[in-house]
Amino acid sequence: MPDKQSLTHLAYSSVVDAIEEVIGENGKKAVFRFAGLENLIDNPLDYDTEARVPYEYVSKLFFGVREILGNKGYNAVMYRGGIISVENMVKNSEPLRALIAMELDPVEKLKMGYQVYVRNSGYDPEEILKHIPEIREMLIHRADCSECNGLVNKNEMIKDITKPGCFFIKGIMQGIGYCFKKEIEVMAEEIKCRLIGDEECLFRMRYEVIKAKD
Repeated sequence: MPDKQSLTHLAYSSVVDAIEEVIGENGKKAVFRFAGLENLIDNPLDYDTEARVPYEYVSKLFFGVREILGNKGYNAVMYRGGIISVENMVKNSEPLRALIAMELDPVEKLKMGYQVYVRNSGYDPEEILKHIPEIREMLIHRADCSECNGLVNKNEMIKDITKPGCFFIKGIMQGIGYCFKKEIEVMAEEIKCRLIGDEECLFRMRYEVIKAKD
């Protein structure tokens, strides 16, 4: 069972890619130095889908981005990092590529995509993933969300956060939806967040199946 508070090398490296994409190489180096992660400048992690980064280093990187860029800058970088993480996962995962290409109901494929994410994060889909087909949405409950875990009790750092702020995980949710964009449109949003006092982080994915043209 993977550590729920860690990230794979692939996910961590994807955040780093997003930092460089948004603020350039010098900006990335500034974040690393501020966060005490100078070793990653000359020794970047690979895109291993199995090896994991201890939460200490995840937390340092997330804090560094927020401190250097502020909340709005953090949101932009981390959302993009989540999407890049899924893009890199597709590149490195033959089973995921096979799922995307599979001749199957697009709603079922989307649900399977989120199930894969939930299992890889160390959770049981039966416990935290809910599908409500009558209103075309899926919910993922995260009572111990790893993205905001280190910030929850830091009142000074979160006093200006007034809306759900787990943009990395939101980006992952949206990125999974993009995997099936030829068949289904997905809008991911975080509707509850521990950073604003909720008891859990709750992600909602609304979807519409794309009608085939006659």
